[in-house]
Amino acid sequence: MSQLSPQEQSNLKVAHLETIDFSKLLAHEEAEVSKLMSACTTAGFFYVDLQGQSGRGLLEDEENMYKTMSEFFDQPLDVKMKEDRGTHKHGYKPPGVFAGVKTNSRDNYETLKVARDEMGAKSPLLPSVIKQHPRLFDDFISKAHLVTMTIMHCLSNALHVDATNRFEQHHRDEADSNTTLVLLRYPKDVSSTCVGHNQHTDIGSLTLLFSKQWGLQILSPETQQWEWVAPRPGHAIINVGDSLRFLAGKKLASCMHRVVPTSETAADHRYSIAYFLRPENDIEYEDPEGHAISAKQWHDDKYKTFADSHEKQAKNKILLGGMDHATRVGITV
Repeated sequence: MSQLSPQEQSNLKVAHLETIDFSKLLAHEEAEVSKLMSACTTAGFFYVDLQGQSGRGLLEDEENMYKTMSEFFDQPLDVKMKEDRGTHKHGYKPPGVFAGVKTNSRDNYETLKVARDEMGAKSPLLPSVIKQHPRLFDDFISKAHLVTMTIMHCLSNALHVDATNRFEQHHRDEADSNTTLVLLRYPKDVSSTCVGHNQHTDIGSLTLLFSKQWGLQILSPETQQWEWVAPRPGHAIINVGDSLRFLAGKKLASCMHRVVPTSETAADHRYSIAYFLRPENDIEYEDPEGHAISAKQWHDDKYKTFADSHEKQAKNKILLGGMDHATRVGITV
């Protein structure tokens, strides 16, 4: 796996994100919770240090997950398409389904999605690669869920949310939700029509992301410029999504981000692992237009918008989480 050279990295404008120690969050250390609140109300993106005893197992699972991803994605397209279930919660998606990062391009990533509720139910419809590695997927989802729910607990405390409206109460284990583990590969040798991952805010509450390669950018809320998020070994990247922003009365920040090609792209596939914590499907909140909408409806409507043309997306605020400040044009890379 190639990496950007030190000279290439020195030429990049890199985002300065807060780093939160997961072990300290678990211990409810006040200073660490304050750092978490600061990150969630400003950039909406931060690193979580998982190198302590509490997070080390997830890092070990990360390494094994990359190997399993290679096994799956290296298969011929016709084999992978057998796992295409035509939904945004389960199974395989090939590149080119959604709009890409450049104007008039399509996306350049393929995904395999594993819904948490389907994994917990040991559904016979689970993709074959998951059935071959059940312990790995069970463990990864369980540990990722612990990290994200710990953050939700800390945010509820910091915002002094009353008992009935605590964020954890909108993410109960027994309720139906669209919480999903998504494995992503950006194939090397990018074509002119399939480029990156278009700018967007995330649909759900929190996203836990792993990647060892460059490519992720966030739109700085301070400068309104795109900045690179540096890969950091031993850490996950966490960001606030639309649903948590709405549940928090828009006191938390859901930041625009995208994935663009780098000099690595031509030589290597880019892999990332995302755990999308999403609220219960029946939970309702106020959308950007002031209307009540269920979490499920927001999820479904936004996924439809991902597939629209750039021209159509520019007329619809949903891709941007209802915010106006992001640019809608492609870039030259």
